[in-house]
Amino acid sequence: MALAIRRERRGFPWVRTILLVLLIGLLVATGWYTFRWYMYGDSLPIAIPAFATADPRVDESEVTATLVDQHKVAPYEPRYLSIPSLGIGSTRVFGVGIDDTGALDTPANISDVAWYNKSGTPGSGGVILMDGHNGGITRNGVFAELRNLKKGDIIELERGDGKKFRYEVRENQSMPLEEVNATGMKMMMESAESNAEGLNIITCDGKWVPRYQQFDRRIMLRAVLVE
Repeated sequence: MALAIRRERRGFPWVRTILLVLLIGLLVATGWYTFRWYMYGDSLPIAIPAFATADPRVDESEVTATLVDQHKVAPYEPRYLSIPSLGIGSTRVFGVGIDDTGALDTPANISDVAWYNKSGTPGSGGVILMDGHNGGITRNGVFAELRNLKKGDIIELERGDGKKFRYEVRENQSMPLEEVNATGMKMMMESAESNAEGLNIITCDGKWVPRYQQFDRRIMLRAVLVE
């Protein structure tokens, strides 16, 4: 019996060695996945709340029907946006400018749409530029399915005076952020048809990259006024 006990005790260092190797492997793997998540937005093997997959600063509170009804803007500014084929009805539109980084600002709430207040207005004949969120930490944004719009689909805008305008999608693409910065934003300030009023919409796409605190792609949609 004593001999068996001594052999069992001599075996303990091997167990500790195996556990140490497993621990080191776990730490290395954790470090590698954390690095990939931070630098490139790669997914983790398991969901960890502390590792964000979208901007945690975005307001995800519910926009009630009462708040929608109470929304007011100037008569010739866009008040509501609707996309029937995506099930998006009367969504509030807020005017925004350029943020501190020189980029087009976004709406505070995940369910609202932003209109660049230096771009055109519905019925003006110019180019209307809008953006909105694709998603947040806990739920989708208003433009979560914007990538699914096809050529010919309809987007509706209602002005502050109640007049409605319909725009038909001409093109819809996902573009890397580098290309957006190089040439994409210039394109989005132009109508898809030179002789038609344009409605251009941007939303995020791709992966959330913590290093840059933004997604690595953008949906770039251009539509034109049809009635």
